[in-house]
Amino acid sequence: MNGLRIVLAGGLLLLSPEGKQAVAQESSPPVLAIDDAVALAMKGNRRVQSSVLDVSRAGENTADIKTQRLPAFQLYLLGGEALNTISFTIPQGVLGSYPGTGPIPAQNAKITTPQNFVGLGLGQVSQPLSQLWKIHLAVLESKIGEDLAQESLRQRKQDIAHSVRDLYYQIAQTQTQIASAEANVKYLVDLQAETDRNLAEQAALKGDSLAVKAKLSQQRYQLLTLRDAIDSEKESLNQQLGRDLNTEFSVEAQPLPEGAELDIAAARQEALSQRAEIREARLQTKKAEIEVRRQRAEYIPDFSANFTYLTLPNITFLPKNVAQAGFLLQWQPFDWGQKHHKIESLNDSVKQTTLTEQDAEQQVMVDVKARFLKLAEARALLDTTALTQEAEREKMRVVTNRYGQKAALLSDVLQQEAAIAQADSDYRKALAAFWSAKADFDYALGRN
Repeated sequence: MNGLRIVLAGGLLLLSPEGKQAVAQESSPPVLAIDDAVALAMKGNRRVQSSVLDVSRAGENTADIKTQRLPAFQLYLLGGEALNTISFTIPQGVLGSYPGTGPIPAQNAKITTPQNFVGLGLGQVSQPLSQLWKIHLAVLESKIGEDLAQESLRQRKQDIAHSVRDLYYQIAQTQTQIASAEANVKYLVDLQAETDRNLAEQAALKGDSLAVKAKLSQQRYQLLTLRDAIDSEKESLNQQLGRDLNTEFSVEAQPLPEGAELDIAAARQEALSQRAEIREARLQTKKAEIEVRRQRAEYIPDFSANFTYLTLPNITFLPKNVAQAGFLLQWQPFDWGQKHHKIESLNDSVKQTTLTEQDAEQQVMVDVKARFLKLAEARALLDTTALTQEAEREKMRVVTNRYGQKAALLSDVLQQEAAIAQADSDYRKALAAFWSAKADFDYALGRN
């Protein structure tokens, strides 16, 4: 009977947090802290890397538009040889008839071109002038595109960080459940051995032995399912971190959080300044306003300074080199109201983006309050389950002592063991739910 009391005391110790921690620390793989997991995801996650490339591409697009401010150089080279001779006749006097010289030419002149290689070169330099304002507006719009890409990257990082935290908390919960299940198996194995000895000595009933065996079998099955679950969860987290799916690691058990006073008004203000969808909506409004300005700039004629150089190296009867400096004006004075209609359409787009921005702000405020209330509820549930867990542990201590004094049956001990296991399970679920609610609340505020 003293041996059974030792087994029960050992089981109670294994059910305690210290016993679970001791079991979990045996031959455990490297510990991955939650902050380290998020940092690894920010560097290794493939979706984050794809968004980084979007930011780089947007920057290159802005640099491309800026080059339009500089002179444009164009070079044309044309060379070849005629496949047949070209002959034509200049009629007599077609160039006029003058006193003293007579008609020019004096008679019909037949000209035949030889089949020689003929080349032509044309070089042109054009510096936009009036277009500089349009280019400036295009650069502003492209920079907003860069900011939108940055906000998209920021949103992607927040999504990945939130997903990593959720997976981390799930693994922490499963890891704790495995440690508890392993402790329960060890406890039940010892209890079964002691019960079998008592049965052989006719100090226990066969039903007691069968009850312990059934409980042990059930606990081993639960341990198997938990180990399968944690393998899948770890693979999912490794995938989010962008590393080998088979990388071994363990997670830190999250401690009991400290109570903190939360201000819903301050939380909403933080969310309004940090949430990516609001920042994107504001940028979309600015972009729509710049598009209106760009369309209005279409009323300005395109005026450029030009320099042209023409060379005809193998043609003898024309000047070999011709250089010209001047300007080029392009303008569509009548468009039948096309530009006006486009401007009005874009003005409607500005109004739409403004409405979208206002709606996004209200949605965020509603979301923040809902997450705030859920976090408060999770904290209250956690406090309640902690008290229940403490009460069940005290009952276990009392039942163990009564059983040692032959004042309680083995069934009472097993029933209380089941009760404390349920209390532990409820507490772990409440703790995981709290951290999940905390992660959702941080995500609602726009935090990574």
